[in-house]
Amino acid sequence: MTDAQGPTGPEDQDEAWLDRAAGSVDRVSARVSAAIYSFGIYVTMPALVVLVTLDVVLRYVFNAPLQWARDVNGILLLVSIFCALPHAWDRAYHIRMEVFYTRFTTRRRRMADVLSSVSGVLFFGFMAVQAARFVPFMIRTGETGEDWEFVLWPFMAVVSFCALVMAARVFSNPAGDDKALRTPADATEQSP
Repeated sequence: MTDAQGPTGPEDQDEAWLDRAAGSVDRVSARVSAAIYSFGIYVTMPALVVLVTLDVVLRYVFNAPLQWARDVNGILLLVSIFCALPHAWDRAYHIRMEVFYTRFTTRRRRMADVLSSVSGVLFFGFMAVQAARFVPFMIRTGETGEDWEFVLWPFMAVVSFCALVMAARVFSNPAGDDKALRTPADATEQSP
C-alpha cells in the first residue's frame, strides 16, 4: 500500500532498501572503476612502456638484456588489462559477436545481453573469490616469478580486486552501456 508520501508497506520498504543498496554498489563501483582505470593508464602502462623500451635497447644495442624483464612485463600487462576491464565494460568497448548480435531482433538482443551479464557477474565473481583464496597460499609458499625474486601475491590481490569491481560494474550496468553511466569523470569530460 502506498500513499502520497511514498511506500508504506513492508514490501515497499524492502524494495526501497534493495534499490538504495543497488544504487550504492553502482556509485561506489563506478568511482573505484575510474580510479583503477587511472592507475592502469597512468602507472602500470607507462611502467610497461619504459621497461619494454629499456629491455629492447639493452638487449639489441648492448647485448645485456634484463633477465627479470619478461616476468615484470607480464605482470604489468596483466594488471593493466584488469584495471581497464570495468572501464571498458562501462563504455561498451567490450568484445561482442557483432556479426550475430546486429542480426538479432530486439528481444533476442535483450536475451543475449542478459545472458552475457549473468555470465559476466558469475565469471568475474568466481574469479575474484578464487584469486582472493589463492593469496594466502601464495603468501605461505612465498611464490615468486621465474626470474624475478619478488613475491607475486600483491598482484594476485590486485587481480582479485579488479575482478570484484568488474562483477559489480556488470551487475550495476548490465547492458554495458555508457549512456547509463554518470561518474565524476564524465562530468569533467563534458564541461567546457
